[in-house]
Amino acid sequence: MSELSELTLQVSPREKTGRNACNSIRNAGKIPVILYGKDLNKPYSVDDKETRMLLRRASGTSSLFRLLGKDGEDELVLIKDLQKDQIKDKILHIDFIQVTRGEDLQTKVPLVILGEASGVKNEGGILEVLANEIEIKCRPSKLPSQIDLDISALDLGSNLQVRDLVDIDGVTFMDSPETMLVSCVGSASGRSDSEDEDGSADVEDAEEGEGSEGETEETKEG
Repeated sequence: MSELSELTLQVSPREKTGRNACNSIRNAGKIPVILYGKDLNKPYSVDDKETRMLLRRASGTSSLFRLLGKDGEDELVLIKDLQKDQIKDKILHIDFIQVTRGEDLQTKVPLVILGEASGVKNEGGILEVLANEIEIKCRPSKLPSQIDLDISALDLGSNLQVRDLVDIDGVTFMDSPETMLVSCVGSASGRSDSEDEDGSADVEDAEEGEGSEGETEETKEG
């Protein structure tokens, strides 16, 4: 669960916005950010190294952060959008969204697959992952960093749905209970190896039968 004061970022107000101003902020080792909320749209900057360190501790962008400022700012936030230069591995901009203490929040958190499906391990199946995130509703203090799904008992031809997730105190899953998360299927043709072998055997038997009939007819004609 999220600790409300654990992931803390110091923010500095900024008056200038726009491309040139943002480039100057980045050159100074900081990241331009904006905090959005009810009647709220404030530009700030945060330290680049500190932000990267917190993101590693937070296991991504779905954790709850606390923004503290010199002017008394103290806001709980979630990352709404994070822009990154993939080539230079550099964070360009972050949009934060305000979270109100004591009120439910609705967001998506990562779905983490645990174990190896029985249908893959013992029956040669293929695991299909149909969802990477789960939408939830909870109080800020109950926000989980991830949702775990144990697939060890998943057999060939079976699937796991939202209804199969382990209940978490104070957390509501917003997707339909019938929403499929993972499934275990056969080969690319949609059949298991054993089915392919059975099918091949049937074809061979049929071919042998046709050959015998042909030989019998030729014998009769002769």
